[in-house]
Amino acid sequence: MEVSGKLLISRLLSLHKNGKWGKDDVIKLFKALVKEFNGKKDDFHTWMMRMLYRMEIHKIKVSDLTLQNDEKIVDRVEDKINETVNTKDKTLDEIIEEIEEQAVIDEQTMAEVKDIVSSVSDCLSASSAPHLGGIKEILFKLCKSAEKTIGKKPRLTQMVSWCILVLSKSSRLVQVGTGEGKSCIVAMFAAYQALIKNTPDIISSSPVLAERDAEEWFAFYKRLGISVGVNTNKSEDKELKKCYESQVVYGTTESFEGDFLRQRFHRRDVRPNRKFQCVIVDEVDSLMLDKGLEVVYLNSNMPIMESLNGLLAEIWLIVHQLKRFDNGEILGPTRLFSQVLSEIICENENIDQLRIEQNSTDAAKELDNASVAQTQAFLTMFVGKCPEYFFQLYQEGPDGNLEKLKEISHKGTSKKQEISVFLLGDGKCRLVYSEEDTLVNSLEKLIKRCFQFESMGEQTDSHIPGLQDLINGKLQTWIENALQATKMTLGHEYVLHGDGVSPVDYQCTGVVQNNMKWGEGLQQFLEMKHQTKLSNMSLITNFMSNVGLFKKYPNKIYGITGTLGEQTELDMLKKLYDGIETCKIPSFRRRKLYELEGLVIAEEKEWVSTVCNVVKHQVTSTVYRGPRAALIICETINRAKTFYKTLAGTISKDNLKLYVNNNMNNSTIINKTIQMGDVIIATNLAGRGTDLKVCERVNEAGGLFVVQTFLPLNVRVEQQAFGRTARQGSPGSAQLIMCTSHFSDVVKLVMSLNTSLYSLHIDLNRIATMLMSRLASILMPSECTEVLFEDAVNRYLKNINSQTHDAMISALTCLLMKSFPSMESHLEKAKAARNILVNIRLSRFLEKDIPKITNEEELFSVYLDVLDGIYEDDVFSDQRDVIVPSLHECWGLWLLMHSSEEKPIEMKKEQLMRDLLRAKQTFLTKQSPSSMVYYYIRSGNNLREKGRLTESIEMYTKALEDGTSGEVIPLYNRALATIKRKDTGYITQALADLEKAEKKIDLYTSHLQQILTFIKLSSQDPTEKGSDLLTTQFQAKCVIVDLLKINIQDAVKKLMTAESRGRNVSLTEKHTIFLAVDFIVFPLRLMKELPMELMHIKSLGLDTIFTLDTLFSLSGFLSKILK
Repeated sequence: MEVSGKLLISRLLSLHKNGKWGKDDVIKLFKALVKEFNGKKDDFHTWMMRMLYRMEIHKIKVSDLTLQNDEKIVDRVEDKINETVNTKDKTLDEIIEEIEEQAVIDEQTMAEVKDIVSSVSDCLSASSAPHLGGIKEILFKLCKSAEKTIGKKPRLTQMVSWCILVLSKSSRLVQVGTGEGKSCIVAMFAAYQALIKNTPDIISSSPVLAERDAEEWFAFYKRLGISVGVNTNKSEDKELKKCYESQVVYGTTESFEGDFLRQRFHRRDVRPNRKFQCVIVDEVDSLMLDKGLEVVYLNSNMPIMESLNGLLAEIWLIVHQLKRFDNGEILGPTRLFSQVLSEIICENENIDQLRIEQNSTDAAKELDNASVAQTQAFLTMFVGKCPEYFFQLYQEGPDGNLEKLKEISHKGTSKKQEISVFLLGDGKCRLVYSEEDTLVNSLEKLIKRCFQFESMGEQTDSHIPGLQDLINGKLQTWIENALQATKMTLGHEYVLHGDGVSPVDYQCTGVVQNNMKWGEGLQQFLEMKHQTKLSNMSLITNFMSNVGLFKKYPNKIYGITGTLGEQTELDMLKKLYDGIETCKIPSFRRRKLYELEGLVIAEEKEWVSTVCNVVKHQVTSTVYRGPRAALIICETINRAKTFYKTLAGTISKDNLKLYVNNNMNNSTIINKTIQMGDVIIATNLAGRGTDLKVCERVNEAGGLFVVQTFLPLNVRVEQQAFGRTARQGSPGSAQLIMCTSHFSDVVKLVMSLNTSLYSLHIDLNRIATMLMSRLASILMPSECTEVLFEDAVNRYLKNINSQTHDAMISALTCLLMKSFPSMESHLEKAKAARNILVNIRLSRFLEKDIPKITNEEELFSVYLDVLDGIYEDDVFSDQRDVIVPSLHECWGLWLLMHSSEEKPIEMKKEQLMRDLLRAKQTFLTKQSPSSMVYYYIRSGNNLREKGRLTESIEMYTKALEDGTSGEVIPLYNRALATIKRKDTGYITQALADLEKAEKKIDLYTSHLQQILTFIKLSSQDPTEKGSDLLTTQFQAKCVIVDLLKINIQDAVKKLMTAESRGRNVSLTEKHTIFLAVDFIVFPLRLMKELPMELMHIKSLGLDTIFTLDTLFSLSGFLSKILK
């Protein structure tokens, strides 16, 4: 079968555009190939295509060929291909020379590196090298250990990398290409550190990689007498302590940070003696902008936060009523127009309230049921009396957007307060907002009025906030996050996992972050959106950032990475971590990545079609190659599923694979060799750290083809994706195919401004090229098109002579001249915009984000010092278990309210220290330093357990006097302590408390039902699974409350019997879990949820339940008789 001339044209143009061959060089190559083809019996197009494609996949450059007239070009190409296929590793001199060209390491050090590696490599064939000493001896020992255990001698590039790290006088990052053996360098350098009595920590980008590398190199370490541990997926303190007693510890930033907090904050004995001596980072993402601001915190059980769920549900219900239009306008919630008008008037301090009341009160009463026409008539009357107001009325237009209906205003007044409103009839309306900030402010006022929030209250010397302070300070943020939750998309920013919502790091790693939650209510609003289990907002009391972790290793940060990124990011690292240096290690073989020209498609439908067509072409055999395999990397899970669905009709299910979620079993993808025709559709999960194994037949056909379907966050993410192919000397190609509609608004804005110096430079070059192209169009015949070249080739093949040959070459020359783009491409503009935004983010990172997290960690350090005093001072020993969690609450609320204040950090630290010291003194007087009552409940429980019942009762009484977070538990506990004390009249006192508790339980049950109702009303499309989860959770809550009510009713009945007959009662105390001792009779879904809810109610202070029996009392009996 003949190959069409169009495909031949595409191969020639690809060599020019993608292979970076000059126009004249392409013409010279074509002439040489034509000359050599003459006399062959093969099909011209097929033979030519095979030659050009082989040159493409083996990335043969112009400089690789000597195109002399007397040489056979095919022989030169074949020689070069054989040379690249069978190439040997680079020599030590070549490696050293390439590094020296970077001018980042001094000549003396490089000479030392060369001497060490040369001496050791010469001895590796021997079993020993007794003449070697110092670093050379250690390197020899490490290389032999790797050879014996892994089965491979370390390459020269790996030995050079090791030497550079060892000889570095400060922190050092080295870039080692993907597939070049980074894990070997890491293990050898960690072993060196252990041999010189250091304890290196190795940070991997995921738990899977940490566990994989530790297991793979275990025998290597063991042979050297070095112990190794992994700190991931360990929950027991003994396991963690044993791990940190190892010389080398593998893990992730999350694990190292979490274990530091467990030791330092929670006082758990997990890493008591391990110091932060040296860290080795496998992939530098955690150091860079991508992950540098990530913060780990351990969850602290804060009962106060549950009381906010009702408010969050109310916010979500109100936000759900909003309606957005394509033009950006937003309709507010439906309200009575009379209420809206009343609020507007009350907020206007300059208006004559008496005048309004006299003239409009009677008419306003009629508004509650007024029609649109009646309301308009009232407004006309109103603005006549109050000309400072101007009403803009709206209606919904035929295109679905809002359109102006009518203006009602007084002509003689210039300064007017505009009120935009959509009238509904029956006295109802919806305010119209053109800006989200105005909407947020309006909703904040509305919610405060609904809940009748009070001001901050009486000011004291203490800055420890209470619940009311928290609500007043954070309400606006919660509303903003509720609005944000409405804009977020399932399968994009998050997924449903387990019982709730998990974030997806879609921009960088594609990882589903199971152990992470959003803060400030966003997590809860997303849970309400999908009706999954509802978690409580977290009150952060302990934390550690990646920056904070790495700064604990001063001048001892070492990194091995596949991509260092651009110079701007490296400059940022040098400012952030003093003394850190970088170096790029050459690949041990020539890399054969053939990067195709990127495409930017305007419409999504065309974009999907283009990507699928490109992929199908690559995995389908042609006359010049066999079928390849392809990897499609998508920005989000949803878009990956779109490609999967589209390709499912043409690619067999055996070949089509979806790799989008790390919670799924992906072993059949990442552990299986990729075969011809395979198509893997993935997120960034496959974009980094994934070593895809490709079969030899795929490599022969051109290797793995990677298409990235979105604008990468930065150059490193782009390079990491393309690093999945063309590994270890194998061929491969990659292409960017993006959709304009997917660009963020800010990228589109920067592209439209086009003000960067980079873009200006590109435009000048393009203008020059355009002029050259137009000049060529004038000088050459206008018929110079692809059709002309095809015709010229066909005429030459029919009649081979100098005339047809020259015509064919002339047509090719014309075609290549016209192939120049006339303006800067959309791809270049998008990348330029992306790079501008990276620089802006870097600037913000250094100027705002880093100082913010650094200041917060300094404040945390102050708190830890105060916490040390609590543990060390014997005066607190009696109630330390009560004071510490209460102090955590004080600190968490203080940080939440004061960390963002615009004050110098030293002033904040002094204020925090004063407030915490006051709190300590307040605790000594058995008082709560804020309006939180849980200290009193905890303290009462503690005193009750110690038999100090009178003091216990006093604590419960204080909780009831000061509390705003529920009275059931302090009433129940006070009744328990009263019964145990058995003072005169104890039955009457306990009975009163329990009867009151029973009534409060009914109120709490109504509160739970209201939250559930609000959430269900405000979720349009809950998943069936999610809806079941939420309903089951609240059913379990209600079951526990009902069981407590039954327990109380039984106690009330026994107390009433005892009181009426003059008897005493005997008391049996039980753990809270026995409240649901018969829960085995409940449905299975409830049985799973009940234990968690029982533990939750225990955390609120119900640590004991009791049952009663009546006892005969002679004194009581006589008292009743005498009465």
